Amino acid sequence: MSKSNRIGIFIITSLLISLFNHCGKSPSQPETPISTEVAFSGQVIDFDTGQPISNAAVKIIADSVYGVATDATGNFTKTIRLSKSMDVFVIASKENYTSDTLIVFAVPGRTINVPQLKIKRISSTTVSGSPASIVLVRQTYTSIGVRESGQNETTTLTFEVRDSSGNPIDINKAVTVNFYLGANPGGGLFIHPPSRKTNSLGQASVNVTSGTKAGIVQIIAEVNTETNLIRSKPVSVAIHGGLPDHNHFSLAPEKLNFPGLVSYGLSNKISAYVGDKYSNPVKPGTVVYFSTTGGIIEGSATTDEIGRATVQLISARPEPIHPNLGPGFASVTAFTANENNQIITRQIAVLFSGPPEIMTISPTSFNISNGGSQFFVYTVSDGNGNPLASGNTISVKVEGNVKAQGDVSVNLPDTQSRSWTHFSFTVTDSDPDEDRLEPVTITIEVDGPNGKNKISITGTSR
Repeated sequence: MSKSNRIGIFIITSLLISLFNHCGKSPSQPETPISTEVAFSGQVIDFDTGQPISNAAVKIIADSVYGVATDATGNFTKTIRLSKSMDVFVIASKENYTSDTLIVFAVPGRTINVPQLKIKRISSTTVSGSPASIVLVRQTYTSIGVRESGQNETTTLTFEVRDSSGNPIDINKAVTVNFYLGANPGGGLFIHPPSRKTNSLGQASVNVTSGTKAGIVQIIAEVNTETNLIRSKPVSVAIHGGLPDHNHFSLAPEKLNFPGLVSYGLSNKISAYVGDKYSNPVKPGTVVYFSTTGGIIEGSATTDEIGRATVQLISARPEPIHPNLGPGFASVTAFTANENNQIITRQIAVLFSGPPEIMTISPTSFNISNGGSQFFVYTVSDGNGNPLASGNTISVKVEGNVKAQGDVSVNLPDTQSRSWTHFSFTVTDSDPDEDRLEPVTITIEVDGPNGKNKISITGTSR
C-alpha cells in the first residue's frame, strides 16, 4: 500500500471515530426511551380481621420486577421508572398467608394509590370439612366498559368454597364450581369458563367479558354436592358505556325562558345528555364543556350514571343578541370528544326575558251599548317583544255594570313563542234590562318573576 493510501485511510478512520464520539451513538442507534417516575402506595391487611400486616412482601411487576416490604402499619411505597403507560401487577404475600394480586394502570409521572391488598392466613388445619358455603374473595374490577369503549372489558372474580368452620376446602375435597349469569343487560356479554374445579386454596375463578350494552350483570357460583346445592350471593358488576357519540348527544335547559334581563345572578340549569354508539350512557366522569353568547356559564361538568352533565347558566353581561332570533336569545353550546378524538357539539337557544311591558291595548276608548259588548286585544311582553318567563300571571279586572271573559286570567308557561304575547277578551253589558250610562274601568295587571306592571283604560256602558 502506498504512503498516500495509508494517509487517506488514517484520515477517514479518524473522522469516523470523531463523529461517533461526538454523537454518542451511531446514526442507526435508536433514541433511548425517556422514563418517568411512578410512585406506588398502598396497604396490606388481613382478609379476615382487617388489621394491617407488617413485613409483608409486595412485588410490583411492570417492565421489570420490583420489591418492597410493608411497615408496621401495613403501608408501603415504591417508586419505579416507566417508559410508557401500562397495566402493572401488584402482588402481596407473606409466610402462612395466601397471596393477593391486583392489576393497576400506571401512567408515567403519576402517583398510583393501590387498592387494599387482602391476604388470608392459611389455616393450620390440614384436613378441611365438606363444602358448606361459597364467598367472593377477589375481584379485579368492580366495573368494566362496553365493547370497544377503551376501558377494561373483562373482570376476574375469584370465589372460595369453605367448610362449615369457615375454612377453605383443601385439594382432597376439591369440587367443581359452576358459574351462571343472573340479571344482565345482554348485548353479547359472556362468562368463561362456565365451570372450574377448586384449587389447593379452595378457590375457583371466572372471567366476565362485556358486550355492547351497559347495565348491571350478576354472577352466581354454585356447587352441587351429594347432599345439597350450595350457592353464592349474586355478585354485581357494573358495565359502563363507551365514548360519546354525536347521534346520542343532547342538550336541554331547565328553563327555555328565564328572567335573565331583570337582574344579574339568576341561574338556569343546562344539562347535556351523552350516550355512546350503542345508545348507553357514557362512562361516568366523561367531561362535557360549555360556552354561551349571553351571561356566563360554568365551563365544564362530568357525566353521572345516566350520562348527564349539568352546569349553571348565570344571568350577567353580555346581554345576548341571537343572529336569527334577535335580542334576548343566547346560544349555549356543549362539546365533547368522540371515539375518534373528534369534537362533537350540540347547541340550544335560551331566552333571557326582561321586565314586563303592556305594549298595546285596543281599543283604548269605548262605549258599550245596552246589552252589547266590546272586543279587546292586548299585548304583554318584555322590551324586546319576547314572552315573559313561566310563573308570571296576567289578570284583567273590570269595574262597572259589565263583565269580562277571555284571556282575563293567564298563567304563562315556559315558552319562547311570541304567540304568548298576544291576548284578547270581551267586555259585555251585565244588565241589559237597565239602560243607564255608567263609567267602566278596565285594568290589565302583570305580576311574577319578571316584575310588575299594569295599565288602565276607561269608557262607558249603558
